[in-house]
Amino acid sequence: MHVKALLVDVLLRSSIKLFSVFIITGNNEVTVLVNDAEKGSDIDPQEAQQTLEIAGANLRKAEGKRQIIKANLALRRARARVEAINVIS
Repeated sequence: MHVKALLVDVLLRSSIKLFSVFIITGNNEVTVLVNDAEKGSDIDPQEAQQTLEIAGANLRKAEGKRQIIKANLALRRARARVEAINVIS
């Protein structure tokens, strides 16, 4: 547990947006598998905010289980990008 907390602290301080993270620990090793990563300094703040607003609107308009799941995923990704920018601001 201590390793995971330390890893999260390091990632937060480096302002990297990670998505779909899987962490494996054992034998004094930590393996981090990431589906998507982006440095906060590489993210355009205006584009990220606009994407977040669009994702929120799409979630409100979503109908059916599949659309709602996709819209939630898009909203989570957009929110993570904005949060990565806010860490470096």
